[in-house]
Amino acid sequence: MCRFRSLCFLDLAGFSDRLLGTRVRELRLKRGWTQDVFADKSGFHRAQVGAFERGEMNLTLASLLLLAQTVKIRVGDLFRGIED
Repeated sequence: MCRFRSLCFLDLAGFSDRLLGTRVRELRLKRGWTQDVFADKSGFHRAQVGAFERGEMNLTLASLLLLAQTVKIRVGDLFRGIED
């Protein structure tokens, strides 16, 4: 049994940081936020936000949690609908 329900459906084999970055960008833009606004709301540096969105950084679980909290979704929802 999976202890973290919002993550149980995830199969991260072959998952790309670039795809997650695209998802983060989509969520940010959907809210009408610039990278600066997203950085202010999340506590990340603006350069980090850009690096996330370009898929240049491996995100830690703590970073994923903070990203999800900032856009008010569950962590698992960051990965929904993303196909490689």
